[in-house]
Amino acid sequence: MKNKKVLASVDELQEEGLGSEDTWSGYHGRQKQISHRKEQWRNKFMVQSLWYRNLLRNPSEISALFPCSTETGNLMTHHLEGMGKGYVLELGSGMGAITECILKRQVPEEKLVLVEKNKEFAGYLTQKYQKANVIEEDATELLESLLTLQIREVAHVVCSLPLSLIPPEQQLVILDTVFKLLHPQGCFSLVTYLPSCPISQKILDQYSKSSELFGFTWKNIPPTYVYHLRHYQ
Repeated sequence: MKNKKVLASVDELQEEGLGSEDTWSGYHGRQKQISHRKEQWRNKFMVQSLWYRNLLRNPSEISALFPCSTETGNLMTHHLEGMGKGYVLELGSGMGAITECILKRQVPEEKLVLVEKNKEFAGYLTQKYQKANVIEEDATELLESLLTLQIREVAHVVCSLPLSLIPPEQQLVILDTVFKLLHPQGCFSLVTYLPSCPISQKILDQYSKSSELFGFTWKNIPPTYVYHLRHYQ
């Protein structure tokens, strides 16, 4: 009787189409989706582990409890939409939170110049963005590496470095390099946790630049302000 019941249930399944090729195709499709989600979670766990391991090892270098949020990244890269030709220089790329937002603005990966001095972060970026120009170096020593890559001008700069924590003399070295490379009509976009621009107008006057508060978001830990530095209008 038990065998008959089992056979009957199989027949019922077949009558309902549950044993059809389409059903098995749907089953395998769901399994692929589950596998994809598991892979996403594994990657997310790996990224977070790498971030916090480096944060605990050298908190002054990382200077943030969490990577920048998508909302912050969208503010920082808003001006890149439809930018046309040219390189985008990203200072302090970390593990690519802002890089992802740059790519969503249709900037070709091969036009990215990602600068990150943390060895593990730079290795991760090199593996993830294989077409990008990844430079494992302090931003104060950037110029020679760019000239080696034959990059003498960049269209825009996106900066996640904690400029307010960088000593003034080092800050000036970075600004000298960036403004030598930046196209006259280009924009230097930076993020800060403070309501005022981390670069004083007195310093910006030396480069004929002005700062503008472009946006603010609560959707970041801590909340962030985004400033744009451009040539005097």
